[in-house]
This record gives sequence, C-alpha cells and structure tokens, in this order.
Amino acid sequence: MTAKIPVERTITGGYGFAFRNFFSVLGIVWFPYLALLLVSLGLVRLLVPDLPRMIAMQELDMPALMSLTRLALLVGVLAFITGCIVTVGLQRKALGLHSRPVWFYFSLGAPVWRMAGAFVLAGIAVFLIALLTAAVGTGIWFAAGQLGGAAGIIRVLDICAGVAFLIYIMVRLLFFLPAVVVAEGSIGLERAWILGGHNFWRILIVTIAVFVPVAVVFHILSLALFGSMADLRMGADVSAQETLRALMQNFAAASPAVLLFQLIERIVLLGLTNGAVAYAYRAASGTDPAGTLPATVAPAA
Repeated sequence: MTAKIPVERTITGGYGFAFRNFFSVLGIVWFPYLALLLVSLGLVRLLVPDLPRMIAMQELDMPALMSLTRLALLVGVLAFITGCIVTVGLQRKALGLHSRPVWFYFSLGAPVWRMAGAFVLAGIAVFLIALLTAAVGTGIWFAAGQLGGAAGIIRVLDICAGVAFLIYIMVRLLFFLPAVVVAEGSIGLERAWILGGHNFWRILIVTIAVFVPVAVVFHILSLALFGSMADLRMGADVSAQETLRALMQNFAAASPAVLLFQLIERIVLLGLTNGAVAYAYRAASGTDPAGTLPATVAPAA
C-alpha cells in the first residue's frame, strides 16, 4: 500500500543528502560530464576546425557557427544518456545501495538503459496526453465562441485546466521514476504512478522547497559575483555578429569562475533532487532496499 510521504522530513532528507554527501555527488558527476564536454568539444572541432582562432581573434564566421546546429541532436542524445548515468549513480548513493564515499563513477550497465527507456516512455506518454489535452482544449475553445460574453472566462479556465492537468500527469509519472528504476530494477512507469497517488500536493511542495530557495540564492550570488552576462547594448544599429562578439567577450572574462560556480550549483541541485526522491520513495513504498531507512521514517504498514 502506498503511504503519504512526510513533507518536512523529505525536504530535510534531500538537503541532508546533498550537503553531507557533497563530495560523493561530485565524484559521481564529474567524469560523465567531463566526458560529455570533451566529446562535444571534439565534435565541434571536427565540424569547425577554425573555431579556436575565431574566438581568439574575435573574427566570427556566422555561417560556420550556424553549421554547429547540426550537432544539436547528437549532443542532446549524449547529454540525455549522461544524465541517465548520473541519475543512476546518485540514486544508488541516495538509496543506500552504495554506502562508501564515491570519487569516480561511470556505468553503461543495464540500470542506465532502463533509466533511459523509462524516461523515453514517460516522455512519449506525456507527449501523447498533451496532444489529447490540446485537442480537447481546442474543441472547448471554439465551442466557447458560441456563448457570447462568457467565452473569455471559459477559454481562460480551459487553458488553466489543461496546464494544471499536464502538471499533475508529469508530477505523478516522473517524480518517483528514478528511484523505482534503481531500487526495483524495472522500467516502473505504473509503479511510479501508483506511488504518486495521494501524494501530488506533497510532491509539489517538496519540489518547490528543493528548487526555489537554491535557485534564488545562486541567482543572487551570481549577480553579486559576476553581474549580468547578458548586459549587452542592443539596438537596430547593432549587428548579430557584434552582439555575439560582445557576449563572448563577457563570458571569456569570467568563464573559469562562472563554470566553477555553475558546477557547484549543479552538484547541489542534483544532490537535493535525488536525495529528496530517494527519501520520498522509501517512505511511500515502505521498502528499504539496502536496510538503511532513517529511523525518523517508519515503513508503511
């Protein structure tokens, strides 16, 4: 039977995992994303060999840069697989399946491909539901036109209901999915959906409590330390090439510090998210695969 997740303790568990295991999270994250970066840079160098000179001399060849869009799909797929690798590693750590500190992690084993398959199937399901919702919403939109003055209110409610319904579907389907895939060794869409039952508002509160404070704090720190990277003079007399050159100059001036700052932010967010998901899973399912359920969370009857 699915239990309700303890909101306060799930949030505390997420923050506790992220900060107590900061270096283990870093150990899981660094190599997969470094490999992704090096492969991406290699592909860019193959497609535009002259790019380092263009950046150094600030002589930008816009057609050559636009050709990099051909790499978007391939790099996107590699980034998706990398994300699955990291998610599996973090869930194993958060679920207590790997108790020792982690300094290096890389895997292309079955759990990674199950994670990828689960996310792809969930994405397809959400896409199909979104299409159906859009079709129904469009029908209501046009039907409301026959109701005179009430049409505007009905159309606003129609849009709000459609968006709320899709958020509900995504929360129910996706929140528990990483933990289910790792803990139960299955694609687990149905299982993730069941665990989300009676927990929608609790999951929403946990998600907001995990993301919003960290995003706000890091945004404020970023503005204080680096200013606005997009502080550019835009206008009809400024060409796209000049705008791009100014942006690159701004980024190059602070790039090492910016990259380090963004890495820290990414590590904290990944730790928070996966810690909260694993903690919520153990509470909602009443199971503890590694026998490490915190004493503050009692298994469901």
